[in-house]
Amino acid sequence: SLAGFTPHQVFSGEYLEIAHLRQAALDEMYAQHPERFSKGRPNVPLPPAEVCINPVPEDADQETIEKGVNFPTLPRAITKAM
Repeated sequence: SLAGFTPHQVFSGEYLEIAHLRQAALDEMYAQHPERFSKGRPNVPLPPAEVCINPVPEDADQETIEKGVNFPTLPRAITKAM
């Protein structure tokens, strides 16, 4: 999920400025009508800092880290490619 931002905004970094504007608007509305917000002060959700399809685990061996891949069938794929 990109938290309501476009891919261009996220990849260009524009989403930070937009998030600040959205948060300012939410803060203003909360100050004017706090009774409308039953869960308390609202916060603008941000997209995740990093997204991985197959993340390399922290305890991975050096060979896996150098390849940058955590793919269970990778050894078989490499053997077939040779």
